Amino acid sequence: MNYGYMGRTNSSQKHVCVEFSSPNVAKPFHVGHLRSTIIGNVISNFYEAAGHRVKRINWIGDWGTQFGLVSLGLMRFGDVELLKQDPLLELFNVYVQINQAVAAECGTNSESMSPTYQEGMALFSKLEKGDEHIMTVWRMIRDLSLQELNKMYQRLGVHFTHILSESDYHNRTQEILDRLSQKDLLLYDSNGVGYVETEIKGVGRATVVKSDGSSLYLTRDIASALDRQEKFSFDHVHYVVEQGQKAHFIKLVSILQKLGVPWANSSIDDIHVRFGRVNGMSTREGNVIFLRDVLDEARTRVMDTMLKKNSTRASQNDMEKTADIIGVASIILQDLKANRVADYTFSWERMLNLKADSGVFVQYCHARLNSMMTTCGVQPSDDIDISCIVKDDALMNIVLHLARYPEIFEYSLDSLEPHHVVQYLFKLCHFINAAYTSCPVKGEPQDLAQARLFTFECAKQVLQNCLLLLGLKPLDVI
Repeated sequence: MNYGYMGRTNSSQKHVCVEFSSPNVAKPFHVGHLRSTIIGNVISNFYEAAGHRVKRINWIGDWGTQFGLVSLGLMRFGDVELLKQDPLLELFNVYVQINQAVAAECGTNSESMSPTYQEGMALFSKLEKGDEHIMTVWRMIRDLSLQELNKMYQRLGVHFTHILSESDYHNRTQEILDRLSQKDLLLYDSNGVGYVETEIKGVGRATVVKSDGSSLYLTRDIASALDRQEKFSFDHVHYVVEQGQKAHFIKLVSILQKLGVPWANSSIDDIHVRFGRVNGMSTREGNVIFLRDVLDEARTRVMDTMLKKNSTRASQNDMEKTADIIGVASIILQDLKANRVADYTFSWERMLNLKADSGVFVQYCHARLNSMMTTCGVQPSDDIDISCIVKDDALMNIVLHLARYPEIFEYSLDSLEPHHVVQYLFKLCHFINAAYTSCPVKGEPQDLAQARLFTFECAKQVLQNCLLLLGLKPLDVI
């Protein structure tokens, strides 16, 4: 994609891996995965705009003990037809029911005391050994979930270059253990649990294999990281994951350093691109929050706003599509407008405020500029009278702000902080709106009209560049 920015020269081109989204297919797609998806997509866009080679990796959580429980839940409570109609909802309902059964059985004791939990673990053990029946159930859960996830990625405007799965690495545990043993890094406790001593204060040992020899998430992460390095030889690797997983990544990076992976010597804050939590996100029905419900509600609320304004230029057929694009922009910009490590409170009112810093605000600004340019009756020209711009404060505010775009972009890339571009975008739209009111184009003398139109054209180009960088589709008509 052309983001309208060339950035650094090819001589400094790097090969970069950005792992983001990474949902667990046997669990609901929650807000943390939404944030990872949005932030990771934008960081990937930044690198591509600067001329780097980027691998966008979605690391699917399709393995682990939860599959034993969910498989058992489907056998006890599942409805095959409901699973086909709405896989994510039915899987979630089954997930809740089976965990309620475990909780009821174990009471105040450990969940491992529950017969249901033990039965689920037995199913997962069969899965790891390749039992054909349980493998068939697992494939159905995985495939139906991925189909639904892909629909949401399309709505969000997100794409990946590689879809990798935990299941691809579950049988490579011994290979990892052998590599660790060769470097005298693998130790065992009295129960037969294998671990690596990180020697990092407050972190301690990193368990890499259970006493029964089954794999762990960390082991599969190590296997995947080593495999990617052998295939792609990355210069930089970023895992876009919420900050609650910091201990996991400290352990992962510590082990990779001991195994001699070059990029693992980077700062942990560079490798683990962490972010804060979202508070207050709910739909009109409340209860459990699915991403699909949030996207649908955003579209509905935008359509309500468009109908109330009674000024939409979009046809009835295009209105729902337009509202969906604006709704997605509103969700993404509210998520990105603050420092990524800060928690924030979700607000429908702020998100859809036409006069405040929001997705609605910037999309209306872009569409307004497009409308003015197509109806002003002035022929665009690069040969303009600069003095018409220099002596106008409103136009000069735009010009000076446009001049800062490369600086803002470079800073955002270096810090992996999208909010700098978002705040730049909001300020640009405010400058555009102020000039739009005080600097009309239509009906003005030719020199003045062409100078103003040229300024607005440049502003629209940079506005569009920002939207594309942030993973948003610029709307010409609303």
